Amino acid sequence: MDPQVAEVIAQHQGDADIGVMVVGGGVGGMRAAIDLAEAGLRVVLVESMPSLGGRVAQLGFMFPTHDCVLCRGTSDHGYGCTRPAISPAFMDHNLHPNIEVLTNAQIVAAEGQAGNFTVRVRQYPRHVDVDRCTNCGLCAIVCPVTLPSGFQMGLSQRKAIYKPAPRAIPDAYVLDKGPYCEDCGLCVDVCPTQAIDLDQGTVEREFHVGAVILAIGYSLTDLSLYEEYGWGRYANVLHSMQYERLASRSGPTEGIVVRPSDGEMPRRIAWLQCVGSRDQRYPYCSSICCMYATKEAILARQRLPDVECTIFMMDERAFNKEFNAYYERSREEYDVRYVRCRISAVKEDPETKDLWVRYVRPDGQVVEERFNMVVLSVGTQPPALAKVTAEVLGIDLNPYGFCETDKFTPLQTSQPGIYVCGTFQSPKEIAETIIDAAGAAGDVMRLMRADLGKAESSREYPFISDNGFGEERDVLGEAPRIGVFVCDCHPSIDSVVDTEALIRYAETLPDVVHAERIDYACFCEGRGRIQSAIQRHRLNRVVVAGCSHRTHESLFQRVVREVGLNPYLLEMVNIREHCAWVHSAYPEKATRKAMELLRGGIGRVRLMTPIYKQSLNPARRALVIGGGVAGMTAALSIADSGYDVVLVERSAELGGNLRHVYYVAEGQNPQRLLRDLVNRVRGHERITVFTRSEVVEHTGSVGRFHSVIRTRPEGRGANGSGPEIETHVDHGVTIVATGGEEWRGDVYLLGKSEQVITEIELEDRIAHRPETVAGLNHIVMIQCVRSPDMPDYCSRICCTNSMKNAIRIKLLNPDCQVTILYKDIITYGFREQYYTEARRRGVIFIRYDDETRPVVEQVDGRIRVRVQEPVLQRELSFTPDLLVLNMAIVPSKGTTELARTLGVPLSREGFFMEAHLKMRPMDFMQEGVFVAGMAHYPKFIEEAIAHAQAVAGRAITILSKQPLYIGGNVAVVDQNKCVGCLTCVRTCPFGIPKIRPDLTGVGGIAGAAYIDPALCHGCGTCTGECPAKAIQLVAYTDEQILAQGVGAWERIEISNP
Repeated sequence: MDPQVAEVIAQHQGDADIGVMVVGGGVGGMRAAIDLAEAGLRVVLVESMPSLGGRVAQLGFMFPTHDCVLCRGTSDHGYGCTRPAISPAFMDHNLHPNIEVLTNAQIVAAEGQAGNFTVRVRQYPRHVDVDRCTNCGLCAIVCPVTLPSGFQMGLSQRKAIYKPAPRAIPDAYVLDKGPYCEDCGLCVDVCPTQAIDLDQGTVEREFHVGAVILAIGYSLTDLSLYEEYGWGRYANVLHSMQYERLASRSGPTEGIVVRPSDGEMPRRIAWLQCVGSRDQRYPYCSSICCMYATKEAILARQRLPDVECTIFMMDERAFNKEFNAYYERSREEYDVRYVRCRISAVKEDPETKDLWVRYVRPDGQVVEERFNMVVLSVGTQPPALAKVTAEVLGIDLNPYGFCETDKFTPLQTSQPGIYVCGTFQSPKEIAETIIDAAGAAGDVMRLMRADLGKAESSREYPFISDNGFGEERDVLGEAPRIGVFVCDCHPSIDSVVDTEALIRYAETLPDVVHAERIDYACFCEGRGRIQSAIQRHRLNRVVVAGCSHRTHESLFQRVVREVGLNPYLLEMVNIREHCAWVHSAYPEKATRKAMELLRGGIGRVRLMTPIYKQSLNPARRALVIGGGVAGMTAALSIADSGYDVVLVERSAELGGNLRHVYYVAEGQNPQRLLRDLVNRVRGHERITVFTRSEVVEHTGSVGRFHSVIRTRPEGRGANGSGPEIETHVDHGVTIVATGGEEWRGDVYLLGKSEQVITEIELEDRIAHRPETVAGLNHIVMIQCVRSPDMPDYCSRICCTNSMKNAIRIKLLNPDCQVTILYKDIITYGFREQYYTEARRRGVIFIRYDDETRPVVEQVDGRIRVRVQEPVLQRELSFTPDLLVLNMAIVPSKGTTELARTLGVPLSREGFFMEAHLKMRPMDFMQEGVFVAGMAHYPKFIEEAIAHAQAVAGRAITILSKQPLYIGGNVAVVDQNKCVGCLTCVRTCPFGIPKIRPDLTGVGGIAGAAYIDPALCHGCGTCTGECPAKAIQLVAYTDEQILAQGVGAWERIEISNP
């Protein structure tokens, strides 16, 4: 165990009242909070804005998947979606029993040490009671104050009392009581629930926490510093976040891109890259701009097929998984034009409001083009709260103003017990923020191992643990006794739908023994009335007609469970969105539709039966496959948290690629890290190491996996001598960290000339035989060397490695000429400083493309390199002393076989394919199986460490549960009907159904389908496709769906009282 961690754990032996504070409610903070809560730790989530979501909540789509960014559903609404829980369970934070959300809040003081902090939080008034606000919007209608909308980036107006975002959490309005608010009281008078308090004051609270995670995000670059681009002066010059709002369905134009000056659709749009990045003011790369500009251009082409899109750039930094393929698609499928030139200024035509952009073409010609709209790809800055947060907590900031961390402890601040994740650490995209957040949570779990599982979150039902609840009533033998509760939700529902007529109609329906109107069913009083009626009338089925099940079903499931009913005996009928809101101009028709939906809901709930998840005690052991830096880090994190680990390494020794890294650009010693990791793994009492071993069998499901490890005997040969040994292991989770390796191909005379080596071999020479490099006069490096048969993707680490080695060469011999031939220089984030330093030291850079790749030949015993120089537009020829090839990083040997053994997919590049590129970069679709490090995609050491800590944290959320619940609303097979046709096997998007030969199908045939409830996602694809109707979703049986449909279609006569 890390001595520092050991010391902190020794001091912190567990405290039932202690928790964790997460500062920042964006996508990173939410991910960290959920993981910590699921590990049984109490969490206080502090957000300075009125609602959660952060910057990501303003985005309409993500690159490269074009999925929506935030799902309104909770994690329990993954059922029916082929991408379940792609968001960090947006609503879970308001509902999870282990999370307390404080919005409009800021930390103002802190003292203590790791494991024992006291933090004071100041919460500013929002003047609206979130528990009473129903989102009716009447307050905003009468408010006389109009202000620019921050959520819409100033492109539209809002009132002083407003909803922060369309999908705000908490889902309530807030009053911005600035100097413009004159306390007129109109909002108070009109509020039907008395939710507004103009006199609400600021409050301060103290929290006793063991750790703090900082996830406070970033700010946009101040464009007033870049007057030459005309932002704020020219109407049709927008920055990238403004364009995101224009392209979003929830934006001011509902996703229709128009010019602010005249509302016309643009015909030509230009994106100018690196505005506020890679310049003298902000010398770092903001990492995200290249890809979001590509996304925005593709969206423009999809919405406006005739629009011409041009992106002016220096380098296209498509350095993450599937990014390069996305970039190529933009050029080939959507005709996005890329021009390599940094624009110095934009001019406006005062009559048409068009914009003129002047640039230099590759042939040296200066041209000027007219565009209807210009989008500035604005860079990222440290968050506005960075300095004050650093002062309060006593943490260090780096020279750029972001949080200072060490390369080998990338999520730890300078203060023990305080961690950082996301863009406050450095500029990065969503997936990297999610990894950081889960990794920081994993670090906290290791620190607070004594508290894991104390605040139970069994998730037998949504947000319900067994603690505090009595036994469930057995209702299986009872006739249906249905209670119907209609929510007025004044004025959202009852101003359109005649709720009194709805109640009268419900009373006439079979098996309804009680029906009543409730002013606001989700309020405490309304929930109490429902519970009282269930007990008085012995109700065994409940229908709530009101809001959407996506926002309120978990709440009402908890309500009925508290009085003894199974939560799956509840049905919600959405008469707000489906009736009152969409048919507000037709009250009678809306009421009739509400009756139809209510009758259908009653028909379905009548046939509902209790659903129970299966409980199991998971094997409290993790299997980690791969003994490199990611595998060892994950193993240590889990073992330090109190769980056993089996670590399997294919080669004869631990270390992986780290054995060949002798120095890093930042200056730390990776070999010292290697020795430390190996010694700690070898000496840890909870870690069992298998070297020369592979996993050859892997069966089971989350919490109860079984694997067979085959170990080769030791010996001189590759296979050794003697028999192989097989070891059987039961484990609760599996982590894949098998790494990657340098591609070795027969290219550029590699292996045929001693003058041609790879970048790894160059580093070895510099580290062990520097005199052989110092005496050279000219070294040429070629970037992006790959097989023509390989997919074209960026290996991410190569450019920085070239800068690192080029600088080392210049330090050894300043007179040595170093020439780097490249396609794009990918030194993202703070690594841009090494590109700058290499140029300053005289390293020469020459660009090439796929059509003008360098030519290497041997002439008179020496190598000659020829390349087409794009600026001079002529061929250059070099005869260097050494040619260094930067080879592509490819998956490690055995990846395909291991993927087949584990039953997990591979990406187009051959690396392991995660559940979702953005929101689930650690998980496979198979629950309980995770991926980390280079097995996922090429990474720097610190990125692999963060990824490993993330999967360790995700694993601990499973291992810490006693019991673990599986199943629920899943598909089940009636083997007596199964004909073994394999339809379910072929159609399941997750590959879950299997034909088991030990089961008997229809007519006694050998073999029938089986669906493991621990693996099933409940999407229902197999149910719909099965020709024999042998498969049913337990909560959506054919009988229930038909009863709902028949009930809704039946003719309804509305009677007057």
